[in-house]
Amino acid sequence: MSKNTYTSIKLLVLYDILSKMTDEDHALSTNEIIAELSKRGIAVSRKVLPSDIALLNKYGYEICSYIKKARYYYAVHQLFDTAEITMLVDVVKASKLTESRKESIINKLYSTIGVNEYHNSENIIFLDKQKRTGNPSIIYNIDAIETAIKQDKKVSFLYYHLNENKEKVYHCDKKRYVFNPLSMIWNKDNYYLICYDDTHDGISRYRIDKMEDVIVEDTPRTHKEEFKDFDPDVYRKQLVSMFGGTQEKVAIRFTPELLSDVYDKFGMDLKIQKLADGMLRTVLDIQVSKTFFVWVVGTLGKAKIVEPNSVKKEFNALVEQIMDNY
Repeated sequence: MSKNTYTSIKLLVLYDILSKMTDEDHALSTNEIIAELSKRGIAVSRKVLPSDIALLNKYGYEICSYIKKARYYYAVHQLFDTAEITMLVDVVKASKLTESRKESIINKLYSTIGVNEYHNSENIIFLDKQKRTGNPSIIYNIDAIETAIKQDKKVSFLYYHLNENKEKVYHCDKKRYVFNPLSMIWNKDNYYLICYDDTHDGISRYRIDKMEDVIVEDTPRTHKEEFKDFDPDVYRKQLVSMFGGTQEKVAIRFTPELLSDVYDKFGMDLKIQKLADGMLRTVLDIQVSKTFFVWVVGTLGKAKIVEPNSVKKEFNALVEQIMDNY
């Protein structure tokens, strides 16, 4: 092998190490880089390494360094930041591509931000298969919340809604909300923060695009025993929408033509029973809300609540209320 060929291979391997193993928060020392190169059969001395780094910079690969007892190096990932990658991965996961193709594309996306960010980002956002928003303002909020989750810190923010003049109306007299973040979930065209506070029981949900001035607090998260085994994916499946209610096991019977819609709405892990009259029956483990009742009404009689009676009564009362308004 010629000297030029060896140098080219060495530079490629060096950049591969730096691009996949480093970022602004995770640098490698000179000795660590030499050790990684050695694992790949490349021998480099401490004196030569700075020259190789300089060559990479000359060729357009931005490699930065700093001194902290030893000299450390890291690659600057310029294509996308972590929050942008998170949203792109979101889109890929929700697509109709095969699982192997999804995995391939997602791995390529994560490779642009390095393995450290990959491990920190995965499983933070859990997705619902709906179309995605084009609102760019939520990127910065997502990034801050993700940082808080990774660092096990509380997060605070201002919360608002828009009035009829499209003006911001801040909640709680513009006082900051302070919460312990659990996860972020996409549902019905919007991202939500799933969180809890220190004074109230249960979980709260807030639209991330309705937040302003999101700050990662210095205060560590308060760990409540009830959320020790919290599973965002299970939680998402229990929600008919982000307007959750009482957790119930609700049995419904419905026509076979509605089966695809039921799967889309409540998940593929449902147990479906075929009844003697040709109808289908299943039990939903959901948070009962008006949105669930609206879905039942929207089936135009193709779905019916079977039990429990408390949910049937609540549904009938809502229908009567609607009829009284017309």
